[in-house]
Amino acid sequence: MRGAEQCRAHQPVADYAGQPGDADERRGRAAEAFQQRLERGSYHDLFDQRIAGVIARAGSEGSLNDEIGALRLVLARVLAEEEDPARLATSIPRIVDAVVRAVRAQRTLSGTMAEDLTEALTQMLIELGLGEE
Repeated sequence: MRGAEQCRAHQPVADYAGQPGDADERRGRAAEAFQQRLERGSYHDLFDQRIAGVIARAGSEGSLNDEIGALRLVLARVLAEEEDPARLATSIPRIVDAVVRAVRAQRTLSGTMAEDLTEALTQMLIELGLGEE
């Protein structure tokens, strides 16, 4: 904002009643309460019930499909929008690595890795003449 001492991002946040500083005090109290719950060591106490419910539902799926899809979307956007070759050279390997790790984790969660390993070991035993064909 022109003529102001601070830009909008660095001005004190006013609460709904318009009182500067009240929102800062609430944030400070909330941060202090969070720190106290963290020190108690109870994971479930860290979040309010709504957030804990969302975390529980999201964690119960046992699937990384949404995360893999989001990473692939990020990769597509970077490829479509980034024009700087240096930034592409650093961004693409990071995103691809994250996708690969997520897919590996997904395969591990779904058990396909165990099936693939069993098939590979069976084939190896057959080739060594130690198994049935």
